[in-house]
Amino acid sequence: MYLLPFPVLGGLLAWATIYFMGFKRQRWGELLLGLAAFFIAMILQNPLQQLPLLGMGIKSNADVIARGTAFVAGVSLWLGLVAGVVQEGVKYLLVKGKSLNAGLFMGLGFGITEVFFIVAMSVVGSLTTGEALEVQPGTALLSMVERYFAVLFHVGTGIYLAHSYTKGRGRTGLVAMIGLHTLIDSLSAYYQLTKSAAILYGVEVVVALSALGLLYLTVPKVKAEPPEEERVLW
Repeated sequence: MYLLPFPVLGGLLAWATIYFMGFKRQRWGELLLGLAAFFIAMILQNPLQQLPLLGMGIKSNADVIARGTAFVAGVSLWLGLVAGVVQEGVKYLLVKGKSLNAGLFMGLGFGITEVFFIVAMSVVGSLTTGEALEVQPGTALLSMVERYFAVLFHVGTGIYLAHSYTKGRGRTGLVAMIGLHTLIDSLSAYYQLTKSAAILYGVEVVVALSALGLLYLTVPKVKAEPPEEERVLW
């Protein structure tokens, strides 16, 4: 089964979920702000993650695996921590002082951009290596579910960061989201290195529970927010 339509479908289903939860008026400025936030985060994140590893002579996953389980765990934690700090830090800087509704659509724009970025990187990888993007049906469906909850996770963190700032707890909220994001991405990195099926399913469960929990806590606060006209500040 051809892989690429499934993560895209997962992202679009997440967008539809937000729409049918009552957020029918699309805030295109904030969606574009989320797109910008994603690429700013990627520009910062990748060098920060990779340069220390290159300095230790690590050039591939096999080099990490060869150094043993403890090293694999340490590298996974490093990759997850950098991703959490950079992604949530960029989101926080761009959403602080804005409405919760703006935080929602900024997070949505971030998550949807991530979907298409991952798909694009898959195409590039396939063209580079010559490997076909054919997978088992179960794997394709899992990629759809994973992207669905990942997008909703970014929506939830966008709202949570905006709400924390408005309540004067911006730094506390940022640390909480960095911690949660670090956990998810560390587990994901560990799976990428080890290909452990148990870790993969664990990651999916953590992402799903985190996304649903964040939406449960934050969406009512967005709906209770008085409507306002807000201009995006770039």
